[in-house]
Amino acid sequence: MDWKTTLTRTMRSATSDKEDLNRRILQWHRRLKEVEKAINRGGKKQDG
Repeated sequence: MDWKTTLTRTMRSATSDKEDLNRRILQWHRRLKEVEKAINRGGKKQDG
């Protein structure tokens, strides 16, 4: 399991009763996924 997933799950369980924090955590998780995709695409262009 990667660090982003671990962090997201830990924060969700710690803030399960706080809806606003849950939304923020999910937003961060989505943003991190987008960044990872962008980095992976950039790396593939350089390799080719």
